[in-house]
Amino acid sequence: MLLHHQLLALLALLLSCIHVDAAFISYPRPSIYSKSAHFSLKVNGTYAYTVSYDGYDYVQLSMDEGYATEFRIALTSGDSITSYSISPERLPISAKTEGNELVFSLTKAHYLIVKINDEKEFVVLLDPSELDVPASSGANVYNVRDYNADDTGKSVTKGIQAAMDAAAGNPGSIVYVPAGLYTIGNLLLRNHTSLYLAGGAVLRFSGDPKDYTTLYNKPDLYNGTWWIQTEINSTNIKVYGRGTIDGNGYNTRKAKFMADLLVPVGTTNFTCDGVLVRDSSFWAVTPIQVTDALITNIKILDRQDVTQDDGIDVVESTRVTVRRAIAIANDDSFSAKTWPYKVHTTVPYPYAPRELRDVLFDDCLAWTLCYSYKIGEGVWEVQDNVTFRNSVAYKAGVGIGIHHKFGSEVASNITFEDIDIERLSGSPGGMASWMAIYVDNAGEGVGPLKDLTIRNIRARQQGSRNAFLQGFNQSSMVSGVTIGDVYMFQNKTPATTFEEMKLFNVSYSEGVKIVNS
Repeated sequence: MLLHHQLLALLALLLSCIHVDAAFISYPRPSIYSKSAHFSLKVNGTYAYTVSYDGYDYVQLSMDEGYATEFRIALTSGDSITSYSISPERLPISAKTEGNELVFSLTKAHYLIVKINDEKEFVVLLDPSELDVPASSGANVYNVRDYNADDTGKSVTKGIQAAMDAAAGNPGSIVYVPAGLYTIGNLLLRNHTSLYLAGGAVLRFSGDPKDYTTLYNKPDLYNGTWWIQTEINSTNIKVYGRGTIDGNGYNTRKAKFMADLLVPVGTTNFTCDGVLVRDSSFWAVTPIQVTDALITNIKILDRQDVTQDDGIDVVESTRVTVRRAIAIANDDSFSAKTWPYKVHTTVPYPYAPRELRDVLFDDCLAWTLCYSYKIGEGVWEVQDNVTFRNSVAYKAGVGIGIHHKFGSEVASNITFEDIDIERLSGSPGGMASWMAIYVDNAGEGVGPLKDLTIRNIRARQQGSRNAFLQGFNQSSMVSGVTIGDVYMFQNKTPATTFEEMKLFNVSYSEGVKIVNS
């Protein structure tokens, strides 16, 4: 008779011989997109649907976690791979090359930016498998096809708004958008409703200003609108799924118009999970005067030849969490801002200016020509308790920063922690550094920055300029700053002096301490 420990050993041996392939989903490539001409991807031996894009290509997948999933990225040219990088670099990914293929396995979903030879980047968007996929029909489900929504994209359809309005009469209902191309005008998300975008579903901005209500003007740009927004004074609105919100931004800008794409505004308990947002003509996702919001598994893929196309800007909101996100943009990837009352872009704001408090950006990946993680430029109202943590800048003009340029209020209790800054290039606003925290006088007020924490930062590059921690005058100081565990370049020990941090711009700052663990 086998002993108990022998039975356990035999069971372990049998389990080790069982090969389990993790399930994955590659979502249908929408008809308006082309497959990548540069890369192919096989997942567990099956080809995935790649997408060609300006500046980089991408692929979107969901995968079961906890099992080894094999990825093989090949150069379609057939050329051998002579160099590669996979970001975030700090992930424990063990890759190898086999001819023209880059091979690696994952047991956990990540957002990755892969650079091979001198090709453009390939962005691999891996989400955990969906656990809350609704039925396409049934009680409390409003399928947009039942409301004559045109899924060919040939006309500006009103069917999605019709389904949403019908669902609003039955609080707690879901508007279901199946795979297809839907060109839509302004969409109002209704109180106590959810919008589910199935994989392969695309909501697309037409690019024609006549199809939209003009809500604001930005003097250095154009008139603009909020494309998809929540009902004012609403609650419990959710946008989720693996579909795409396509702002058609490059063409919209050519028509001298622009739009914020997804705007939770004047709402509470807002949730957004899993959607892909691309090609914004202005700020992509803007929670404005929101209380309690959770944005997760969001993928923002903007072009880098369209200016002022920020990724996520949290504005005058309280208790907002952005977790597990990627934002590629020309302008800031992730930021928090407050603005003046009823001026230019703030004309449609529903309430008087509000303070911004208790905002968290966690587990994010940024790629931008400007700031990856930022407070400002607007500090017209108090910004307090904002944290950027556990995140990576693949490439940026500035890694982490506070730009107090407009307004005279205080930004306080700001934390940047566990940030890996991989590459720096460009010079947004004349800044080009791993850190730019400073007060600027643009003729619209100056104010203080206080109680800042900067810790566990890896700055693999310095940038073309030295770092900034600089106030403007005696009433607009940078004060109460704790810096710790800043690792410059490839150093294995933290910096102990400003000089080692390349931090020489420190005028009008006080109470700055270096405290390493």
